[in-house]
Amino acid sequence: MKRTIVLFILCMMIAFPVFADNQAALVTDEIYKDIEALKYPYVSEIEKEKVADKINQTFEMYIEKAYLAYEENVQLGEKLDFPAEYMTDYQLKYNKNPYLSILTSNYIYSGGAHGNTFIESFNFNVKDGKRIYLTNILKEKEQIEVVRDHVWEYATERPDIFYPDLKKEDIHLTKDTAFYFTDEGITLVFQQYEIAPYVSGNQEIEVPSELYE
Repeated sequence: MKRTIVLFILCMMIAFPVFADNQAALVTDEIYKDIEALKYPYVSEIEKEKVADKINQTFEMYIEKAYLAYEENVQLGEKLDFPAEYMTDYQLKYNKNPYLSILTSNYIYSGGAHGNTFIESFNFNVKDGKRIYLTNILKEKEQIEVVRDHVWEYATERPDIFYPDLKKEDIHLTKDTAFYFTDEGITLVFQQYEIAPYVSGNQEIEVPSELYE
């Protein structure tokens, strides 16, 4: 009897995601137009349904744009005779009230030596559904300069990972710079080739809040 109860509980846990009290939202997978390569997040369990709808509209716009790129790459592959690849994925990076951070990755192969992956960050305040960009956090020139110095110092201490001749002016912190929240502050996410060679991948650098607050 006990074994039956335990098995039932395990099955229920698998079937229904566990939602913690301090989580900002519940995030689950969605597949666009039954194309397994096009996965994107769906947000629920937010106090205000309108806020969840607002956030999900943002992800719907994201995946619709990705679908157009997917179709375009397929057509290009047929025309130029290469095995076209395009896929999307995401990572839930932070999920504590009131902030929600999700990184999406769009991988494309359109011929050549290798494919490329583009990372985009989606940060929200689940109280109002407002999307938060890096420039909403680093509002002043002085804040940007301090964080840029931090990134440069981190990179120059690791010349085996980053470009050894990386200059401060090569580090661009803009509205479109990807990042996600952490308990200690934020983590910046850089695109391939941006501050490091392709083999190093997308580099992530933690930035404690005391640097910019």
